[in-house]
Amino acid sequence: MVLSVIGSILLLMVYFFWKDGHMPIIPGLFTETTSVPISFAQIVSEIIPIEMDNFLVFQSFESLPPLVFPWVSILYGAIIWLLFNLGLALISALKKMYFIAAAAFTIFLLTFSGINGLNIGGIASNYALIGLMTGSLVPVIFISFFSPHWYLWKRLLIILLVSSTTLFSLKNFSDIHEPWLWLAEHATFPATILSALFLLHIGHAIISGTAVILIHLNKGTGIKISWHLIVIFLIYFLLLVFTFLSLTGEVNLPFPTIPPIILMLLAGGLGYTVVKLKIEQTEQAFDIPLVGKSFYWIGFAFTVFTWGKAGFSGNQPLFDLFNHLFIYGQLALSLLFFLYLMANFSQVINSGKDIEKVIFTPKFFAYFHMRIGAVMGLVILTVYADAVIGVQLSTASINNDADYYYQSNKPLEASILYENSWMQYRRNQKAKNAAAHLRFQLKEPSQAVEHLIESFDYAPSVPNILLLSATLHRQDKVFDALFYLEKGLEIFPNNPYLWNNLALLYSKLNRPQDALESLANLPTSNEASQANLLGLQVKHNIVLSEETNIPDDLIFKINYLTLANKQGNYAPFTLDTYNLPENYHLKTSILRNQWSNKIEGNLTADLALLDSLIAQEQMSYEERNYKETRIIRTIQSGYINESLKYLNGMAQAYPNSAGYYHSLASKILVGQLDFQKAAIDLLVAVERGFENFQPFHLAVLYFGDKQAEAVGINRKFEVPFPIWMDWDETGRLVSNHQTRFWSSVSKLHQMLPDQFMEALENIEEPLLKAEWALYLMKHKLHWLDNAKFEIVKTTILTHIPETWTAEELDAWFSFVHQGQDQLPTKIQEVLQPCRGLDRNAYWAPLVWKKVKEEPDELNKYEILQEAIQFNQDPRLWIAYVKQSRKVGLESYGSNALMTMQGWLSPAQIDRLQMENF
Repeated sequence: MVLSVIGSILLLMVYFFWKDGHMPIIPGLFTETTSVPISFAQIVSEIIPIEMDNFLVFQSFESLPPLVFPWVSILYGAIIWLLFNLGLALISALKKMYFIAAAAFTIFLLTFSGINGLNIGGIASNYALIGLMTGSLVPVIFISFFSPHWYLWKRLLIILLVSSTTLFSLKNFSDIHEPWLWLAEHATFPATILSALFLLHIGHAIISGTAVILIHLNKGTGIKISWHLIVIFLIYFLLLVFTFLSLTGEVNLPFPTIPPIILMLLAGGLGYTVVKLKIEQTEQAFDIPLVGKSFYWIGFAFTVFTWGKAGFSGNQPLFDLFNHLFIYGQLALSLLFFLYLMANFSQVINSGKDIEKVIFTPKFFAYFHMRIGAVMGLVILTVYADAVIGVQLSTASINNDADYYYQSNKPLEASILYENSWMQYRRNQKAKNAAAHLRFQLKEPSQAVEHLIESFDYAPSVPNILLLSATLHRQDKVFDALFYLEKGLEIFPNNPYLWNNLALLYSKLNRPQDALESLANLPTSNEASQANLLGLQVKHNIVLSEETNIPDDLIFKINYLTLANKQGNYAPFTLDTYNLPENYHLKTSILRNQWSNKIEGNLTADLALLDSLIAQEQMSYEERNYKETRIIRTIQSGYINESLKYLNGMAQAYPNSAGYYHSLASKILVGQLDFQKAAIDLLVAVERGFENFQPFHLAVLYFGDKQAEAVGINRKFEVPFPIWMDWDETGRLVSNHQTRFWSSVSKLHQMLPDQFMEALENIEEPLLKAEWALYLMKHKLHWLDNAKFEIVKTTILTHIPETWTAEELDAWFSFVHQGQDQLPTKIQEVLQPCRGLDRNAYWAPLVWKKVKEEPDELNKYEILQEAIQFNQDPRLWIAYVKQSRKVGLESYGSNALMTMQGWLSPAQIDRLQMENF
């Protein structure tokens, strides 16, 4: 009884909570990129975005191969073996003729146990069957004839010990792969036979049990319970009829039905009360009533465990077989028992007497006639249903064989058996799905697709439609994939998986409105659909109509970061960039999108993390993505030197993308006001295939001393110059305040104090004058003495007094020239000295301060050597010449003096040497 209760609970759990759990559908991840600005450079009216890719993570539902749980199969086999031995112990207690019949029936069951499949002594030889019959029946015969007085527990112990020892011995003699799994899967067939007998046994249990209960309640009352019984029977019988029609697919009327599993459990419970009455009223094959009751509970346990295994493993033919057998038995036996009851007891059933005590007495021959009529009814129902139970039983057996090979990692054998199984019985979606997956595993994709198309034509299912559309999509047959999803939704109109994947395909075909409408058709919103919806809105630049609620979903947050980065906003959360998921798409998306938004971690730790990820064995594109993320991380912390060097290395490592990397380096250099190097990088990008030109690119080329190349690109790619660049009739650039300012900015790093102070004096427009003064604070403050600094400070405070205060500018000057460490918050945010003074060679004042504070002469040399690789500031260069002489590297200093002649006159160089040596 305990096993029956446990099995019933497991059966209910499988039915209500597992359903198609053996055929997993999970959201597979893929990413698409979209450009977001990680920084801006503004020169007068030109805003130059420094853009890099962020990731949008999308979730497309995919059908995975059916799950396997070998331990569940083996556990089921162990339970069946235990129940079988319990049955043998009970058989030993039967009377002689019944014992002989039961022993013969046991032999019959063992022939269907698959034991000969152990191949002991030859392929499918009978030695294993003979051995198992001997080990199982000899102790039963011995106990029955020589120890009939033994208690049941003692019988069970001896029988279980001998039979199990025999089974273990047979297993050890077998050389097949996974013999326990073979035996467990093949135990299903004899268990099914026993379960079928039990389902027929409880065929009238609900009607007879209800009648007994009503008779008990009517004792001493004498009300007309016959009317109650008639009403109950009519309702129940109609329920069975409509369930039967639903199972056969004949009609689908809006009449409520109850799953046969629920009715079976109810019938099983009521059937026990009926069994007790039968044992009391009729002569039985045993002398001990406990034997009959135990037989009943063993049959119940066989049924619930085998039915549950059918549902858990996805053996739909076996599951349907149980449904059909139960309904057939209920229809035939309930009808005949009701007729038997009303024909023989209608006169006394309302009397309030103990009619239940004689209701099953054998002297009422009509009861046996009822059984004959019920058998005829079963035959009629079977014929009406085209004898489908025969096909179901045969297909269920093939599925058991296929499951064994599938769980034993023998894909070819399993695929063939699954294919045959589906051909016999097409309400068998696991078989077709497994066959397709196995064909993919066997590198036979064309056969797999044929299976899936065949399934769609004859017995469509959501997992197979998802697998078919995904396969066609991977084969670049996008419109075919779209067709099957759309047709699939005509069959399964409310399926969220199909709607979700259809939306993603619409997006790929650039049909954003259809994609959004598809997601809107989802019956219920879920995390995957919400994240996909946001991703599609960002991808197609669709403005969000209302404020976005941010659920606690990682993928949604990743996509939200991309949205925030596109809009130039900070996200109201920060993703953990250290405890990363294992999935590559999530890992790289978190790092890229979060660091494009805001930085909270330590740079050294972050770069160490990225370097460890880059060092892993992986696909080339994965390594490249991590390297690009490293560039974002260094740019966001202001490490311009590191970023530019790494970009140059990326361009060499990935020549097919060199144009993109050189164009990105060009933008970074423009942001540092180095137009000459920016123009060179831009021309290299053109050589490497870069074509995405904007008007500001031509301005950079023109003022970066590449005027002819700028005009050439203007004509070749039909890209206009900025609107503030105009030309006269002779083709000369018309001078205006913007062109003069750009011309000055292009030479800023090379200028000496008299040059940049003269430029400040000559600028007439107030805002440009203030912008130039701020450039001097960032790039030339180390040149300024107190008098010049006062001029610059006065310019800033005069024209943009709301931006800076005199105290802040004084602190800035003192920080560079006088070693002051305390800076106002606003200056701290601009300079961020804690991240390193020499991280950006174009911030020459901070590099100069770093050199002054460095005690080691060789370190000073190394700092200056790196700085002059980028910045052409004369003071840094002459300091490098001086420092190289100090450390005994005069030749490098002499070479540097020669190089300085490219932007300084000999007189200027001589003056610098006189002032600094």
